[in-house]
Amino acid sequence: MIRRIRRIRRRRAKILGLVSGCLLAVAAVVAAIPVALSGPAGPSPSARPASVPLGLSFTVAVNGQSRVFPGKGPQLRFTVTRSERLRIRIGVAVRAHTTVTALWLGVTTGVLGSPGREGQRPTGMRPVLAHTGQRLTSGRHTFSLTWTMPAHLPAGTTLLLAAAWEQGDAGIGQAVAVLALRR
Repeated sequence: MIRRIRRIRRRRAKILGLVSGCLLAVAAVVAAIPVALSGPAGPSPSARPASVPLGLSFTVAVNGQSRVFPGKGPQLRFTVTRSERLRIRIGVAVRAHTTVTALWLGVTTGVLGSPGREGQRPTGMRPVLAHTGQRLTSGRHTFSLTWTMPAHLPAGTTLLLAAAWEQGDAGIGQAVAVLALRR
């Protein structure tokens, strides 16, 4: 009989433990839902909303081979040789109601950052082939560049022809073409 009483008490304790654990879990979820739905703490309502930078569109010509950079599609590819002198023309189309405050065009090995504060060169862009600190208003702007591919690069090396610009509060860096060294 005493054994039976102990068994009953153990069962009751287990059941009470399970029920109280479940109730605590439900209470925690109920308390967390309003916090989760309220969203992260952000700037005050009077703060200026973040502006979304608009992309530019590019037309690239290397030694007379012209292509249009589609923006979201595959990158343009130009096959080049060591020590080749490249004549590069880049057309930059700035969309309506957009102002670009600075633009850099250059070459990178794949590391490309956005322009730094106060007009600093974009990280990883070496060399910079063109830079303008003048405002580019909506419309088309064309830049003519020349550059000689380095002679010491191993076969199969790819470099990126890149653009970086400042637009409002944002700095943007983007590759616009691949310069692939002929194998």
